[in-house]
Amino acid sequence: MQYIFLRVMKSLVMLGLCISFQASIPAFAQFPRFMTAKVVYDTSFLNRAPSRWSIRLYSITKYQQFRMYSGSTEAGLRYAPNKFYGIGGGVSYNRLNLDLAFHSIANKPQNDSEHESSTFDFIGSLYAGQHLFEIFLQQSKGMFGSYEKSAAVTSTINDTTIGYRPDITAFNMGVDYNFLFNSNKLTFASLIGTEIQKKSAGGPMAGLFFSSYNLHADSSIVPAVYASVFEDHGELTDINTFNIGLSAGYAYTFVFPLHFFFTIALTPGFSFSRSEVKAYNEWYVAGNPVKVSLKLITRGALGYNGKKFYGILSMVNDQSLINISNENQFQQDLGKIKFVVGYRIK
Repeated sequence: MQYIFLRVMKSLVMLGLCISFQASIPAFAQFPRFMTAKVVYDTSFLNRAPSRWSIRLYSITKYQQFRMYSGSTEAGLRYAPNKFYGIGGGVSYNRLNLDLAFHSIANKPQNDSEHESSTFDFIGSLYAGQHLFEIFLQQSKGMFGSYEKSAAVTSTINDTTIGYRPDITAFNMGVDYNFLFNSNKLTFASLIGTEIQKKSAGGPMAGLFFSSYNLHADSSIVPAVYASVFEDHGELTDINTFNIGLSAGYAYTFVFPLHFFFTIALTPGFSFSRSEVKAYNEWYVAGNPVKVSLKLITRGALGYNGKKFYGILSMVNDQSLINISNENQFQQDLGKIKFVVGYRIK
């Protein structure tokens, strides 16, 4: 029943994403929308209308990886797909951004030139006044695994390369919302070049989030040689989780001479997680009725925001930690790194 519930929730959220972001937009897309709320802002700190139009070139890396970790042996397994590098261009009109990739490159981990992951990746962001929305929809099939040694087990297990697992599929979707309290002096839109932070400022944030995560493998994600590292029920083939929670944090932008700036934001949170896990061909519930899990969203940016030209290197990392048994933990790691160079036309 819980598995059906998670699938229904996934379908409902996918429908909302298609309506809100238009399903035809490719995976490497960012499509902010306008917000109707008006905020009186301090013009000595912010320039919220540096131009009406701008054109831009960018490169982007997005990643989706997961990790199984044992709290008792302090060892773990990590799986990740090929990291894809996208190159593209875009245009902005007022606060509206549209970035589309026209070329992508995948790296070859573990010197494996034969295998390649298949991915679908969409991250939509909206920075408008005091509101910050981020919506993500990501799927990866085919993962490269590695073993993380521990002092407690290195004497018996020395092979750290698991290799390519074509059978592993991970699907993750969710929504993060944050409210920026000092939005009359601080803006997140400087991270994408549509607004300019003129003076250094900071402010607290508070938000909420929910996500759904589904992992499937034809055989255990913990190979037999590593089974002794984990507790019982460590040989997992399926994980279905639904998380909802609250977050709070702080953001600060340092403005330097010659239009340079640096932004850092940390937003820790906690969630109530309901999970179904399949091990040894048997489903069981991890959390009765729920477990409390931890989450940390990190944002950063370094760039130049001039009157005509702007160049920004930004990063977002979304990390969640789920307790699936007494000592076994499951960690999700999502993120993107983006470099943008733009020119304001008018």
